[in-house]
Amino acid sequence: MEKTVNKKNFEQWSGLSEAYHDIRPTPPEAIIKIILAWLGKNPDVVVDVGCGTGLSTVIWKDVAAKTIGIEPNDDMRKTAEENAADGRVTFQKGLSNEMNLPADYADVITVSQAFHWMDIDSTLDEFYRVLKKDGVLAIYDFALPPIIDWEVEKAFLQLRTKCSEIYYAQEAPPVLNDKNTYCSRIKLHDKFRYVREAACHGIGKYTAQSVMKFALSTSNALYAMEIDSKIKKDVEEFFDVVRAKCSNELEIIFPYAIVIAVK
Repeated sequence: MEKTVNKKNFEQWSGLSEAYHDIRPTPPEAIIKIILAWLGKNPDVVVDVGCGTGLSTVIWKDVAAKTIGIEPNDDMRKTAEENAADGRVTFQKGLSNEMNLPADYADVITVSQAFHWMDIDSTLDEFYRVLKKDGVLAIYDFALPPIIDWEVEKAFLQLRTKCSEIYYAQEAPPVLNDKNTYCSRIKLHDKFRYVREAACHGIGKYTAQSVMKFALSTSNALYAMEIDSKIKKDVEEFFDVVRAKCSNELEIIFPYAIVIAVK
């Protein structure tokens, strides 16, 4: 039975939008190429759902005639609007299963690093309604940890496990879908005509300081430290590993998993 999505799934990002925008990777161009290979043309309308600060929305500004980012969190959406700087890209408040858009409207719907927060069945119903015939749905996420240094990765995973145990032990925590089930769930939905998985990667330049910030953003450490201050010791120990292994600017490889479907 699907877990019910609660407001904490998107309210948890309030106050973190600028840090999120500065440290999260921009999706690679290969994402667009994979989608266009199926669509067969440049899209008139792209809808990016759960768009956050718009990193996954603005990548379409020179490709689509119109791109709409859908984001329920006011703080994240405000940052997206401040950084868009293109009239072809707009943002509006909405949920994945209630986007307030016409039927048969979008050529492409994308979800970047957000589908795990959404109610799958009602969201897929809404996506199917809003997509045009032959429209393409693409859901994609980068793997954690990205490829850095094996000792840094190991320390990150240990920190993330401890922080997640603290965060999800609280009363009424956010709820998550299993990313490994996306393809099978869309197939079970039994409306999209063809569904498959694909993969690509992106590369970002990071310093030791930005690696630390990225880890705080993706390990639940920020939330865990508010609940249990003892975890700060583990955070500092992770930072020590980063400082020892990441002395210069380095390239980080972000592996992306994509589930793509056609209406």
